[in-house]
Amino acid sequence: MAGVLKKGHAIAGLVVGAILLLTGLIIIILSAVMSGKADVGAILGPWWAGVLFMIPGILGVVAGITKNRCSMIAFLVLNIIILIAQSIVTALMGLVVAILAAFKEVSQDCTKSGPTTCKCNHNGTTFTMNGIEDCELIGDIYSLGFGVLMMMIIAVIACFAGSIIGCVAVCCNGNNTTAGTTVIIQQGNGQQQQGQPPAYNQPEQVKY
Repeated sequence: MAGVLKKGHAIAGLVVGAILLLTGLIIIILSAVMSGKADVGAILGPWWAGVLFMIPGILGVVAGITKNRCSMIAFLVLNIIILIAQSIVTALMGLVVAILAAFKEVSQDCTKSGPTTCKCNHNGTTFTMNGIEDCELIGDIYSLGFGVLMMMIIAVIACFAGSIIGCVAVCCNGNNTTAGTTVIIQQGNGQQQQGQPPAYNQPEQVKY
């Protein structure tokens, strides 16, 4: 049947879906912890990115369990869309983590200058980090941000793999029904009927 996935494709979709669910959940948890330590923005605390990764993850698990071709098609489409969007978000997150790494290197030179402000002076360069209550938390925020970045990279790779698996599964299952060929053999008139003597040819009469 064209509506049922092959076992191998269903298992592959189930595995990729489970990876997306797991990485999405970890992203949400790490983002929530960061938000508790500092007033982070949408990029630094991208809990919504975890939710987006979990949507195709759920479809992958459903397609793997039910072997439903429609679920696999939806899994394929969402993986392609989220792969494009989240690749951009992951690149932005990489820039943020790089900035946090720079702050982490000079965190010992930072002092609290306000309720949620850290002022850092390193080698004559002064810069300020807002939204953080304790300057000693900069290292923790960097570690959490780095963890989110790693999970996002893994999830993007899983989306890429899911789009390939979905394409292969949909295309292969679309062609697994082939029209049968019917062969009709017609017997000639020379078949003998039961109980009748064999037919013989009458000799032609010769006229003199």
